[in-house]
Formats: sequence, C-alpha cells, structure tokens
Amino acid sequence: MVFVDAGYSKDYMKGIVQFISCANFPATLKNYLDKVPSINTDEVVSPYFRAQYLRKDINNPKLKEALDSTINYLCQLNSHNDYAWAPIDKIVQGGANNWNWPACVGDLINERIKNKVKGGLVFTDLVGEVRGNSYLFEQLYLKTHASLPGNPPMEQLSKEAREFVKNPLLGFRVAYDGSPVYEFKNGDCKDYDPETLKKLWFENIKLYSAGFKNSGDVFGINAYKDFFAYPILSGITVDAIKAGIGSEIPVWLYFDGNGYARESNVSAEDYVKNVKCQMYTSIVHGATGVLFWNDRRKTPEVFDALAPILKEMNDNVKIFVLKTIETKADNDLHYTIKKRDSKHKYIIATNTSLSNTLLINIKGVSKKSLKPLEVYVAPL
Repeated sequence: MVFVDAGYSKDYMKGIVQFISCANFPATLKNYLDKVPSINTDEVVSPYFRAQYLRKDINNPKLKEALDSTINYLCQLNSHNDYAWAPIDKIVQGGANNWNWPACVGDLINERIKNKVKGGLVFTDLVGEVRGNSYLFEQLYLKTHASLPGNPPMEQLSKEAREFVKNPLLGFRVAYDGSPVYEFKNGDCKDYDPETLKKLWFENIKLYSAGFKNSGDVFGINAYKDFFAYPILSGITVDAIKAGIGSEIPVWLYFDGNGYARESNVSAEDYVKNVKCQMYTSIVHGATGVLFWNDRRKTPEVFDALAPILKEMNDNVKIFVLKTIETKADNDLHYTIKKRDSKHKYIIATNTSLSNTLLINIKGVSKKSLKPLEVYVAPL
C-alpha cells in the first residue's frame, strides 16, 4: 500500500493499493469554511468557531455537495488504480488545526464515500498525540451542559492559559479525567511516569475510538516518539481501540519507517530493533496490519534496515492469520498462541522492556527467556 496525493500516482505504483484523499478532504472543508465570514474574524479562536459551525451545519446540502464533488473527482482520478480512503489525518486532534474535527464530520465523509463507492474501505487515523486534546474537553463539558457554547468557554481555563494570548486554545487540551496536558511554563506537553501514562493512554484512546467509531472501517494512530520510548504502548493502543469500538474491529497502527523519532546516538539497526518489537507486540494484541509514514525528505538508512523485517513479517502472515487460542500480556511479556490444527501450533512473543531480560515458562516452549526488545516466533 502507498499513501499518495491525487494526481501524483507513478507507474511503479501499479498493482499497489493506494491510500488516497488524505489532503483532499481537509482542503475541501477549509474552502467550505473560508466562505463563512462570521467564523473567521478572530485568528486565535477561529478554529473553535469553525468546528462548532461544522457541527451545526452538518446536514447542509451544500456541505454534502462539496464532499460528493471531492469524492467524484478522486474516483475519476483513480479509476485505474486499486485504492482505499484515508480522509483526515489525526482527525480527533484536528490534524494541523488547534481544535478537533467533530465526529459527525468523519461520520459524514464515511457515509458519502459509502454512498458512492460500493465496498469502499475507509482508514481512520485517530491521533498522533495521545495525551489529550480538545475533543476530550468537549466530552467532559457536555456531561454537565446541554451543548457547547458559541464562544470558547475561557472561564474553564487556567490563568496561565487565558494569559497565553498567542494560543489560549492549548488550555483546552485535556486528558480523559480533565487534567490539562499542556504546560505553559515549560511550553510543552506534560510528562508522566510510565504507569500513569499507560492508564491515560488506554482511557484516552478508548474514548477517541468510541466517539469516532462511525468514521471508518479500520482504525489506527501514529505516535512514533512514545512508541519508541515505551514499546508496550503499541499493544495498549490495540486493546484501547478494540475496547472503544469492538473486539472485531481491524486495527492498523502506523510505525516509524524513516526514523522520525530516532535520536542521534541511536543506530539505524538498534532503532529498527525497537520498531520490530512495537510491530509484533501490536500483532500479539490483535492488530491485523502495520503502516509506515515515509517521505523522501529523510535519508533511507532506517527503512533499509527495516526491509528484511518486513519480508520476515510477510513470511509470517501465514501464522498471524491462524486461529488464536491464547493471548496474554504480563507487564512487558506479551504472547499469543496460534493454531492451525491439533498438530500445528505457534507462539509469537515479545519483550517490550528496554533493559530487562524476562523469564518465560510456557508449556511446549523450549525457550526460557527473552532479551530486551526480543521477538520470538516459533512452532510449538
């Protein structure tokens, strides 16, 4: 599969599933909203006005017409390609905006695609920054209010947020429990100890998934830096999406194929070892696909080191698709047992610890320990 902007398909992409529309739908919505003067008067808070306008205007025939026009254009442009849809990147956190896209927008895009393209597959990338956002603020606010106000409810913000005139909307980025995630003194997102982060990660993603469950067919996130720091989060992500939408929902997570989160003192080989553990851990937890965001602005050493692992994973698909008879996650030890028939069983196991070797004691498994970040796939 390959992500590609409309009109930029190349000959070498023939026979490859192309993920389209990532740039087109945000551009369509932007053009639609730009034509409404009343919601564009204040550059600082206009992202809030625009989101709330869309929420109220969701049934406008002109909005549906604009979306349908984009869908028709993309269908014509890709008529000779095998393609799927990826409408809005990081929809829950608003893409590059300072307020989230309302869930009804994702739902409407999905609905319009399905009306036009029978069997059209829609992939929804939920977030890149998991710690919190304005969507969770909205959900908490609506527990005690009938609707969201016309103007941003600045009285809900801290003194520091209100005084940050450059972008006070950052103060509305909160976690599932209402705790703010942006620290104005430090100018960055709040840091958490690992156990707190794991709980917050699960609860936030579960709410994101539940809220946007009608916005697509397959769901994922991209969080390269956090996955690298805590590979266990890839498994928690899969659990959380399934908890929010349902156990049968397909999950395809993004992984770092270009070394975006690689620190300068980490070799490509060591970095890829970490990414491999992330990918296999997601599969142990029930993911059915892996995705990469790569671009040609980065040098290829990380992807070159990753290529043999991708071949290995493709070779192991015959194991991944077998019936699961047992799955267990015990802190950093994760494993699943697959069964073809009574005589053919396989184990997939990972150690998400960056530093500790873990002992394993599983019936039928000759291996007794896993080194840090080790992945083990073998017949039983």
